[in-house]
Amino acid sequence: MFKRLFLLEWRSFFRSADLGKGIAVKLLLGFLGLYFLVSFLTLGISLHFLLKELKPDDEPIYMVNKFLLLWFCLSFFIRVMFQKLPLLNIKPLLIQNIDRRTIVNYTLFKTVYSFCNFLFLVTIVPYVIITSRVTDFSNIQLLGWAIAVIGFEYAINFLNLYIQKNFSSGFKKVIPFVVVALLLFCLDYFGYFSITDLFGSFFTLVLTYPVLFLIPVLLVFLTYFMLFKDIQRNMFLDAYLQVERSEFKAYDLAWTNRFGGLAPFLQLDLKLLWRSKRARNTVIVCLLFLAYGLIFYTNPELRDSSMLVFVGIFITGIFVINFGQFVPSWDSAYYSMLMTQNMPLKQYLESKAILMYISIGILAVLSTPYLYFGLDILWINISCAIYNMGINVPLILYFGSMNKKRIDLDNGNFFNYQGTGAAQWLVSFPLILIPIIIWVLVKSFFGLHAANIVLIVLGIIGLALRNEIITMIAKKYRDNKYKMLAGFKEVNN
Repeated sequence: MFKRLFLLEWRSFFRSADLGKGIAVKLLLGFLGLYFLVSFLTLGISLHFLLKELKPDDEPIYMVNKFLLLWFCLSFFIRVMFQKLPLLNIKPLLIQNIDRRTIVNYTLFKTVYSFCNFLFLVTIVPYVIITSRVTDFSNIQLLGWAIAVIGFEYAINFLNLYIQKNFSSGFKKVIPFVVVALLLFCLDYFGYFSITDLFGSFFTLVLTYPVLFLIPVLLVFLTYFMLFKDIQRNMFLDAYLQVERSEFKAYDLAWTNRFGGLAPFLQLDLKLLWRSKRARNTVIVCLLFLAYGLIFYTNPELRDSSMLVFVGIFITGIFVINFGQFVPSWDSAYYSMLMTQNMPLKQYLESKAILMYISIGILAVLSTPYLYFGLDILWINISCAIYNMGINVPLILYFGSMNKKRIDLDNGNFFNYQGTGAAQWLVSFPLILIPIIIWVLVKSFFGLHAANIVLIVLGIIGLALRNEIITMIAKKYRDNKYKMLAGFKEVNN
């Protein structure tokens, strides 16, 4: 049965309307993946010798134990950001003669081979082999230690998926994990005892009593069973139907009428931001990332680096990146209906551009308290905001003409990455890297003020040519119209 399910996914991939771009992106990600694999393999081979050189009097594996908690926390954060539960197209399978346990087991079995787990293995396995050759630890001791470490990593794998699945649908289930994490952090922060040392001492104890590796193994089975039961319990055709609402909110959007023919589209987007949990989460993330500059502005070593323009582009353009990269996927549920209406695509795109212009203006105003760190900071942020309006807004709209992934607005999970492909992550690079390269080159030859002026001039040119640029982008949307419609019809993409 596992083989048949695998063949179904294989055929789904090659029959997808997004096949050409999917293969190209996967080839690019393959090169990046190979780079990370080589890097982590090199780390695993050289880690013992690097630690021995750093502290000759200490046993390297004991030092590794002290940093394992930090590794696992970082692993959990990366998984939350990038790893999602690889659910199949469940509904068609539920009406077939297939055991539900088989479907769930296959789904969870796929997560065992996730890239995060593979990176961890290519680091730990060579490290253990090298340690067995150059230290006095027995093979039994190191084998027990390796199983314990790998067991914790896989427990984090299943725990992350459980938390993602229940963050919005059952937040009460996540509260115990949040409370325990905050409690442990507070105890460590206020110096009652060191969690990192306590956590590391367990793995040191495993080296003395290898049989303790059974504890992490039991954690793996516990988290797997917990996730298995949670998915199995909700595997019904009507499990995620919306509860009928008895109250509806009305919003006064009459002020948008001043935009003429663009008003209906603006009203749709504003209602989307207010009513859809996923769209609303993008706004929350934008407000949270306003504090991102504190990481850099408080560090004297970064005050004169290219990170300043990176922060300026990121803070003032975070909504453009988060919301704009999914245009027109936000409207995928009714995009086919929009395409049957007597409306110019140019108006549709202009409404999206105006919404992003407004967001840039609001974020630029909200970032003005950074004036506390100097007038140069405010000056850079303003120049980045103008650049975002003139260049990055039309650029993100152009990339939107290549979107073919559907977004289900009913899925409001905070960790929901439906409709997100590698292309969505890659789009962010030109939006951020191009202004950084321009700013750094001009600054190195002509100074800070000239670099800021160049960004402002480029933004103003983009705004001046906005009509012509959006007309060209609208033509691109018309050319890809039927490809986008075919992609939006695919429910499981």
